[in-house]
Amino acid sequence: MENSTVDAKSGSSSRSSANESRLLWRRRLAFVAGIGLGILLAQAWQILDYSKHLMQTPNAEYAIILGARTEGNQATPLFEERIQAGLDLYHEGKVKKLLFTGQPGEPPQALVARRIALEAGVPEQDILVEIRSRRTLENLRYARELLPDGATVLIVSDPLHLKRAMLMAGDLGLVAAPAPATATRVRGLTSRMRFLFRETLATLYYRVERWF
Repeated sequence: MENSTVDAKSGSSSRSSANESRLLWRRRLAFVAGIGLGILLAQAWQILDYSKHLMQTPNAEYAIILGARTEGNQATPLFEERIQAGLDLYHEGKVKKLLFTGQPGEPPQALVARRIALEAGVPEQDILVEIRSRRTLENLRYARELLPDGATVLIVSDPLHLKRAMLMAGDLGLVAAPAPATATRVRGLTSRMRFLFRETLATLYYRVERWF
């Protein structure tokens, strides 16, 4: 009888200890999740706030138009608007040359943009292209290789993309200013939230990547 009582108490104590351990781990996970959510929200707010306070675009020597998806030999609407923003800067005399970036697809994104610029009356000698890059960091890195030292550049992309792009440009030593494509297709709450979420994750990933 005594043994039964001792066993019961021992079992109850073990169950209580296991419950406390599970509760402790749940609290730890909730704490970590809370920190992660806080970091995500803070980064998202920085991106959104940056996009709302882009100042007037200064003059520069080059405009670097960041690549975006194409469909065959045609630019998607999102890419078209980046290209048009670059063309506007050129025709307004804000920049002297256009540098198109991007490789995925055949023909490469940069060559699709080059064709559009030629059709819009930009002389061939005022167009540069890089056709190796597959992501934003490579867009800027390979574009940098085509520029003379100390060249001033405007980075053309969607407003929500420019926070990350400018962070990368600074790390690469580019003398750069942002030039938002104000006619962006990223409109409407759902589209903006989706784009913002993707940019938030991409920016956090880059912040971690740059440590290594």
